[in-house]
Amino acid sequence: MKVLFLFAAAFAVGFFGSMYPGPVKLSVVQSVIQRNLRVGVWASVGASLPEIAGSVLAIHGVRWLQDVPDILIWFQWSAIPLLLLIGWLILRKKTAEQEQTEEDSLPADGSAFARALFLNLFNPQLIPFWLVTAVWFNSKPGLALNTFSDELAFVVGATAGSFCMNGVYAMMTDRHRDRILDRVNPHTIQLLMGWGFIALGVWQAVQAFA
Repeated sequence: MKVLFLFAAAFAVGFFGSMYPGPVKLSVVQSVIQRNLRVGVWASVGASLPEIAGSVLAIHGVRWLQDVPDILIWFQWSAIPLLLLIGWLILRKKTAEQEQTEEDSLPADGSAFARALFLNLFNPQLIPFWLVTAVWFNSKPGLALNTFSDELAFVVGATAGSFCMNGVYAMMTDRHRDRILDRVNPHTIQLLMGWGFIALGVWQAVQAFA
C-alpha cells in the first residue's frame, strides 16, 4: 500500500512540477508543430528520462551534493551554451515546408528525442527540485524512502508524472496544430522557436551572473 501511495505522490509532484513552460516544453511543442504527434511523443519520452537521474541523485546524493556544491553551478552554466546552440541551429534550418519533403529521410524521432533529453539533462533546476522533494518526502513518516521498493516507486512515479505532463503539451499542441499553422506561417514559427531558445539562454546567463 505504501508503495502505491509513494508512486501516486511522486507522480503528482512530477506531473505538476513539470507544468511550467520552459525549454523542454518548447522543444516538445516545436516537435509537434514542425512534425507530428508521434515525434512529439518521442520528445516527451526523451524529456522525461533525465527525471530518473535527477530523482536518484536526490535520494542518494544529498551528502555528496553538500560536499561538491559547485556541481549545481556547473549545471546552471552548462545550460547556457546548449540553449544558444539549439536556437542557432533552429534558425539555420530550412522552413517547415521544405523539411516536410524530406521527412522520410530525416531521423526526426531520434533528433527530437535527443534534443529534449539533453535539454532536461542540463536543466539547472532538475536536481535541486528533486532534492527538495526527496527531503520533504523523508520528513513525512508515511512517505519516507526507507527501502529499495520505496525508492523505486518514487523514481518511477516521478518519471511517469513528467512524461504525462510532456504528453499533455504534445497532445494539446497537436489538437490545435492546424489552427496555429493557419494563423502563423511555418517560417515565423521556426523564427519564434529559434529566438525563443536564444532568449532562454540569455535569461539563464543573466540568472547565473546574478
